Amino acid sequence: MEKHVNILTNDPRQSTITLSIKAMVDREIALSEPTVYFGSAPKGKEVRRQIILSFPVGKAIKILSATCTDPNVIVKLDPLPGSEGRKLTLTAIQKADAKPGYHFGEIILKTNSTFTPSITIYERGMITAAGK
Repeated sequence: MEKHVNILTNDPRQSTITLSIKAMVDREIALSEPTVYFGSAPKGKEVRRQIILSFPVGKAIKILSATCTDPNVIVKLDPLPGSEGRKLTLTAIQKADAKPGYHFGEIILKTNSTFTPSITIYERGMITAAGK
């Protein structure tokens, strides 16, 4: 990441000085995908999508809850085997009994972090009438 700051001076030869600031910013929680897209599926078919959540070494960050604002979707969290607690699998499930039509919502993850107390992941999909 790079940002620039302009500083006004009282120097008649150089009234403005531009400072460039560069930094590498590590996310507290990295997501394998930024959104969940279920695509188009017929009514009666459950659709699952997964996102891997990764936590940096040395940070005691925990996901406290995972909910979805879309009643057509449920979410669950499971530890990723072999990751020594540094990765979780978020599974978003578009319900088989959802009503036909376009739907969208937000998956909200609550954390114990003061820097990143919540993470929002947008989800969407289309449910068609059975047999179409």
